[in-house]
Amino acid sequence: MARFTRDLRQQIVEEFSRRHNGQYDPSLFLKEVQDVGETHPAHGWFEWDQDKATREYNLWQARAFVKDLRIKFEVEEVGRAKPVTITTEAPLVISPTSGRGDGGGYFRFNPNDPAHQAEHCHQAAVALRSWLNRYQAALIYAGFGVKSVEMIAGALEAVQAPADIQAAA
Repeated sequence: MARFTRDLRQQIVEEFSRRHNGQYDPSLFLKEVQDVGETHPAHGWFEWDQDKATREYNLWQARAFVKDLRIKFEVEEVGRAKPVTITTEAPLVISPTSGRGDGGGYFRFNPNDPAHQAEHCHQAAVALRSWLNRYQAALIYAGFGVKSVEMIAGALEAVQAPADIQAAA
């Protein structure tokens, strides 16, 4: 899929949607790609081997099975006149970004492990920047600035696990 740059995919989708009254219907798009066959510019994007496609879909299902599961834990909020204990949530499992390229899996999130917390912050920054990239125009249209969101993402990116934990990982 390396040859499917963002620009090429955008061109293909724009051309498709122009032919379909400005709409992109994934089912209709897939049918068109299938019907046209190998000469369709998006044909190579899809896995046509049914065994491989089934496996990929099953992996997607396995990821979806855990994606919204959460754990609750208590943290002590300091910086006030008197520390306050609050209950918060985090994902039950996280998938380290460093292991995704080679098929690495998930591990159960441990809120007491600074390396896990740092990875969670890193993933939050990536998700927030992705969200901002997608919805920046809507924020501006609604009269909101994006600087505060960028500051939050930057602060999340700056979180590091203690050096002794990074060396052990």
